[in-house]
Amino acid sequence: MLFRRRLDLICAVLIGCGFSARTLAATDILVFQSHDSPPYQQTLDGFKAGLAARGVEADYQIHILHNDAGTEAFSQPLQNPTPKLIVTLGTPATRTVLANERNIPVVAGLVLDTEELRKNQNACGVGLNFPAALQWNWFHRLLPEARQIAVIYDPRHGSALFQALQQQARAENATLIAAPTMEPEDLPSLLQSLPPQLDAIWAADGTAPFNSAAVRELLLYSFRNRTPLIGLSAQWVKAGAFYALDWDYADLGDQVAELASNVLRKGMSPAALTPQEPRKVRAVINSKTAEHMKLPLSERWLPEIAEVFQ
Repeated sequence: MLFRRRLDLICAVLIGCGFSARTLAATDILVFQSHDSPPYQQTLDGFKAGLAARGVEADYQIHILHNDAGTEAFSQPLQNPTPKLIVTLGTPATRTVLANERNIPVVAGLVLDTEELRKNQNACGVGLNFPAALQWNWFHRLLPEARQIAVIYDPRHGSALFQALQQQARAENATLIAAPTMEPEDLPSLLQSLPPQLDAIWAADGTAPFNSAAVRELLLYSFRNRTPLIGLSAQWVKAGAFYALDWDYADLGDQVAELASNVLRKGMSPAALTPQEPRKVRAVINSKTAEHMKLPLSERWLPEIAEVFQ
């Protein structure tokens, strides 16, 4: 009873001084997002839930940093209060933060090139690119007879991925044809230079410069030549690509939360935390495209398909 009275007295004093239990316990986290689209919101929700599940209570400030955001858009939210952690979602927001912040730990998500994180001692995060072995396994499952495959990638970032895929393909007696491109405007001439007999065209590298016009060019090429296109996301498949490996955004957010918890609760340096790959994959296919191109779908793998567009 005496202990309870002392506890009540302490709480009364704190409240009288303008404090609350939440103010004392909460961690200030500043979130910068490249967009405010559903995948970003799902990732942010997964991050908040994951951090709460790990016992970290937080107060969040959330800001959108578009591609053209200047230094002021980044620095103003830092003024009051100073956050204990910065979370970035998306490559543009991450690049802006890393270019301007050297002291506050940064944990990134939804980034395409984790090498940029490895070069920064103050950052860690979760990338979007799936491991080459996983990508090849799904390709071989859904297109087991394919032997001539053109792979589109950005030579500035994706050469290592292409070489890893090439190693996987050689083990299956398949040939990958390099189709490097650095600008969306280069894609029409690149497609014209491809061999006439292809079993598939594969946009394997998420860092390659694909805009809406480039995606349309790829889809037109795919349908005109009855060559299945392997896309980069569910949106590509919905538009007509044969299949893609998509993400579980809530789980990506939970992965970011795990890294953030290591920084906040365990005091680990971001440099000591290796950038991660997505731990969950959602394979999605377009059944109309499969029917149009007469692509057989093995019953063996259908239970593992997360979504089918018709």
